[in-house]
Amino acid sequence: MSDEERAPPKGYTYHVSTEQLRVFARLSYEQRFAWLESTRAFLVAAATPETIERVRRLRRGETVVEPHAGSPPTS
Repeated sequence: MSDEERAPPKGYTYHVSTEQLRVFARLSYEQRFAWLESTRAFLVAAATPETIERVRRLRRGETVVEPHAGSPPTS
């Protein structure tokens, strides 16, 4: 196995159990929407200024990845 194959995944992972999916599936549409809205509100409140700017750039269709130092400029 190569080092690349052994490396931990980048970013993050999240596991949802079958039971968690069943519980969510039993919620009414109103309850699901309330859960979604409260999660969105939490994420907005917890977002750093940098994260907020990245989201704005994505919504405008712009890149969010800054070029590495020494990379040729892109236009």
